[in-house]
Amino acid sequence: MLKTKKSVLLIVGLVVLVSVFVYYRYTKEILQSSKQQAVMVKPGMTGTPGAGEPALRDLSAITSYEVPGDKVETLRFVVTVDQAGVIQNIQTFDAASGEVPEKKKEFNEQISMILKGKKLSELSAIDKVGTSSITTNAFNKALPQMQAGL
Repeated sequence: MLKTKKSVLLIVGLVVLVSVFVYYRYTKEILQSSKQQAVMVKPGMTGTPGAGEPALRDLSAITSYEVPGDKVETLRFVVTVDQAGVIQNIQTFDAASGEVPEKKKEFNEQISMILKGKKLSELSAIDKVGTSSITTNAFNKALPQMQAGL
């Protein structure tokens, strides 16, 4: 009977130990991946001029627009440009939370691909990006504000 209790305790201890190891391993990965997905927008200069990496600036504008269902959404568009004003990246964030809305992820990818390498100062209104006509119109509305930051 004593051997049975020791065996049960040993098995329970082993299960607990394995569970703690698995929990720690996967929780750590989940926390690290969520940190990488979190995006903080800090306006200003990035990069180190003269160190092989061009100085980049984030220019942003906040705009509100009406969406179906009589709702109003407010977005922050952030355009990252180099010293010559050439677009390196474009991001769209929810103005209140600072997070990338799920519906805007595809828009971010497509608009960055379309406009990367173009001068921000030379842009006028852009055509519809993918299936995002309302978001594209909001970007066009915010464009002059971002260009004013050059």
